[in-house]
Amino acid sequence: MTGEREIEAVEQWFRRRGLPAVVRGRPAQLLVRTAPAVVFIAAWQVLTAVLSAVDGETDADFDRLMESDLFALGYGGLLLGLVVVPALGSWLTARWVRRKLVGRGGTGSAVIVATVFVVVVPALDRIVAGNSIPLGLVTQLAVLTGLFAAAFVGVGSIVGWALRAAFRQLRLLGELTSRVLPLLLLFTVFGFFTTEIWQVGAALPRGRMWLIVGLFAVVAVVFLLAVLKAEVTTLTQSHTAPVGLDKLRETPLAPLLTDGVHAERLPLTKLERANMILVLVLTQVLQTLVLATVMFVFFVVFGIIAVQHSVIKAWVGRDPASGTLFGIQLPIPQELLHVSLFIAAFSGLYFAASTVTDAKYRNAFFDPLADHLAVSLVARDLYLARLPGAPRRAEPAAEH
Repeated sequence: MTGEREIEAVEQWFRRRGLPAVVRGRPAQLLVRTAPAVVFIAAWQVLTAVLSAVDGETDADFDRLMESDLFALGYGGLLLGLVVVPALGSWLTARWVRRKLVGRGGTGSAVIVATVFVVVVPALDRIVAGNSIPLGLVTQLAVLTGLFAAAFVGVGSIVGWALRAAFRQLRLLGELTSRVLPLLLLFTVFGFFTTEIWQVGAALPRGRMWLIVGLFAVVAVVFLLAVLKAEVTTLTQSHTAPVGLDKLRETPLAPLLTDGVHAERLPLTKLERANMILVLVLTQVLQTLVLATVMFVFFVVFGIIAVQHSVIKAWVGRDPASGTLFGIQLPIPQELLHVSLFIAAFSGLYFAASTVTDAKYRNAFFDPLADHLAVSLVARDLYLARLPGAPRRAEPAAEH
């Protein structure tokens, strides 16, 4: 394999697996690579601006508007669109980007997308929400610059892989439900009906509640970092074995495979080691976020069905307030949102610890990620040892 296209195909394969640090060449077509993120952010900004414009100026206005079935239906459709449209648009754009990267095309379309993001979105925001156009232009340009820098260092590849891995785990939602949720619900449902948790939720401002959620998240990430660093060390200290070679037969590295091939295990650079740890941690974090979101939605729906406003008033000593989430008005009591957020954050912390310590959860949720990394290490060794133009040795200073 000596052609430039073949080398690019191998490097793109590593990037798609969330390992840009393995690639020795610099990424090209950065503007094209940022397109999925640009589409996601633009769709989110437009829809949130529309929601903010139609929900009324006060909570009383919103409650009055929600009395209309037509308005409630339309507002619910916008909320659903806020969940679906940015994700769907980003996914479709990502598929288009993969095709264009192979043929080194798509720059013109990416320029149009970036121009719409920087110029048109602030103009729409001015029309819909009355915000300042110059401030919007500066903000959008700063966001685009940040996305460009992230694409240059490979953050997009890592996040893209982690998102795909997390969403693939949705196929295990039945297993997730049968293994994780029953034990969680056994404890959390009883806590949900305690007066104290509702009083605390009602007394806390939203900023303080996000600090509590953030504290749970920091504890989970610190725990995952400590455990997964050891996992990466275990994987990289062993020499390459033929395990995983069959999985490379239908990849761009297939021409490098020969009977009985054993590539030398080259020491990882510090950047490669950090890349592999980040892939594992970020994927586990996103899986945890999926579980926490499921718990949050469950308790919001459960609370709407089981807890009347009069009960909330008896628990907290006042009428429930209208709820908001990320600045968007919701027809849900604020107290219910706070209690559900707290329970979801606690559930996420429990799940994060269980996936790397409990044998059952580990087999279902972590072992596939470890197998992915093991195959990637085999491919890396072949790439560095056999691919013309790639360095023969990695930086040995990375091994500790």
